[in-house]
Amino acid sequence: MRLINKTLAMLATTALVMSSFSNISADDDHYKGWTRSFEEAKQLAAEEGKAILMEFTGSDWCPPCKALHKNVLSQDVFQTVKEDYILLVLDSPRDKSLVTPAEQEQYQQLSAKFQVRGVPSVFLADAKGRPFHFQSGYGGQPAKEWVSDIRAKKEVLAKRDAAFAKAESAESVEKAKALDEAISVVDAKVAVTFYGDTVDQILELDAEGLGAKYAAIKRSIEFENDLGELTGKKLEADKLATELNKLIEEKKPDAAMGQEALFMRSQRLYGAGNKPAAKVLLQAAQKLDPESRIGQQIPQILENFFKD
Repeated sequence: MRLINKTLAMLATTALVMSSFSNISADDDHYKGWTRSFEEAKQLAAEEGKAILMEFTGSDWCPPCKALHKNVLSQDVFQTVKEDYILLVLDSPRDKSLVTPAEQEQYQQLSAKFQVRGVPSVFLADAKGRPFHFQSGYGGQPAKEWVSDIRAKKEVLAKRDAAFAKAESAESVEKAKALDEAISVVDAKVAVTFYGDTVDQILELDAEGLGAKYAAIKRSIEFENDLGELTGKKLEADKLATELNKLIEEKKPDAAMGQEALFMRSQRLYGAGNKPAAKVLLQAAQKLDPESRIGQQIPQILENFFKD
């Protein structure tokens, strides 16, 4: 009964939100021709046989978001993207009068679901809303180059679907290989987050082989989440180092993914003025994989920015 009541409540909430979005499209100066409704985007994608391009943005405050819009999204060549994708904008402006309450609620829900860490973040998703490509930030690419690259990503979706089709007629380890082929075309974190059923099948079919790979990825994601909680406690450097060593030993993250998580979190701490904690994380990152590109850069970073 509790499950039924919960389901009915969710359906009622969805209906309320959808009514607020009814026939709304982002027809302001920034996003003419874009929709602002995730549900509408999925419906249109299914009807028109297209994928979805969804951009998480901060339209009135985020410098790279503004640059992406000015240099790419507002250019004529970008209009060709509509041949392949339904365009969905998910905006979180400082001026909340630019978005409806329903849009604000949708942004909070979807940014959490898609684990958005910063804007602009662009996801390409199928008609069911399951992503097959993710990119964060804007590196200043010319519009033609950016558009060409994003349109070419439709090949990723085709490869994913072809591998899923192959898996349907395969068994045992061969099925696991086909499933791995299907989700290996997407980012590892995206794969574990949005293709959990597929990951579980791989773990069951080939636990000692491909399953070990995905088990390590899952541990790495858990490590990254726990790392955020640990650094949020604002511990003294010595205590942080002790707790961090325990966390690494417990989770045993993939070296590359764990190192990246430590390095990125260290940058945030440094930017917030917590140099002692940032140094602890950098040192831990270097130990995880000293021969990697990041691992080889860290000693110089420590020398240049963390002189006592």
